[in-house]
Amino acid sequence: MAGRNASEGGVLVEWDWWTVEFGDVHAGAAGVLIGGGEPGPVYFDVGSGPNVPSTTHWTAYDGRSRRPRAEALRAVCACGWRGAAEYPLDWATIGDRPLYEADVDLAGPLADWTAHLSVVRDRAVPLPEPPVASKSR
Repeated sequence: MAGRNASEGGVLVEWDWWTVEFGDVHAGAAGVLIGGGEPGPVYFDVGSGPNVPSTTHWTAYDGRSRRPRAEALRAVCACGWRGAAEYPLDWATIGDRPLYEADVDLAGPLADWTAHLSVVRDRAVPLPEPPVASKSR
């Protein structure tokens, strides 16, 4: 389940989890919660120019360089599904380190996303086999 990148509306969306079975339709990630809701993308000041890079990856919400600080994480899916469980971040343990350097446990959001995929799999309707062409003349 390696991560993949996609661009949605000019915002870089970096998915943490991906499967061959569902592809980009059900790519998953740890989503950020601030004040009980999902914040907008984080923009990176790279000087002047028309293109301002941005991302919604959870590691960008570490409160550094005037970026917002994530309060909790939850599982999110490219299909729009959002996990109900929230996993608070322990900033006393994380300290001033960037989130990408902190040892943040993503087991909870990953388990929730995996459970979501199980529900999707169970509700999927198998496609019929394509008809086989006969060789009779």
